[in-house]
Amino acid sequence: MPADFYSYLPDSAIAKCAALVDGYKVVIHVVRNRKTKHGDFRVQSKGHVSITINAMENPYRFLLTFLHEWAHYKVFSSYVFRKKPHGKEWKSAFQKTVDPFLEGKIFPESLSIPLKKHMQNAKATFAADANLTMALREFDPPNNKKCIFELEQGTLFNTQDGRVFSKDAKRRTRFVCTCVKTKKQYLFPPFVEISPI
Repeated sequence: MPADFYSYLPDSAIAKCAALVDGYKVVIHVVRNRKTKHGDFRVQSKGHVSITINAMENPYRFLLTFLHEWAHYKVFSSYVFRKKPHGKEWKSAFQKTVDPFLEGKIFPESLSIPLKKHMQNAKATFAADANLTMALREFDPPNNKKCIFELEQGTLFNTQDGRVFSKDAKRRTRFVCTCVKTKKQYLFPPFVEISPI
């Protein structure tokens, strides 16, 4: 296992992660930040498998991303036929993978409480869980980012790709936002992080 993988983890989780991966032939790479995902699991040619995780300054987000991808590996190695990426098999594998990490003092209480609740019916992304998203943000380095739901209607903001949007009305669970340049409208989840202007 590459040493840099362990350097991104909370110190309290290193031993458990080492025990988790011991004996498995899975290549784990820490990569530069990608705009569309925090991590992924891939089956390479000849059945080799790899996990990539974005380099993150929040060790708890890094750990949970790794456990999320490790659950994908467990599903892949346990079933002959392909399963839905985040179906019941993955939910079960994710819960079994995370459970040992909920023991002891690996996660601070402010994070372990919403995490335990999240694990009762894990979503495909942490961003779909309001309480967990806000708890994780407490451990991100200081920045000027906000979640869409925190902005007043009419506020302008930048997305990661540099486009400028205006926040409009809420439609069911998402917010309608208008691209200033093209005037096209898009739906944004409430907990996506953006940079207000």
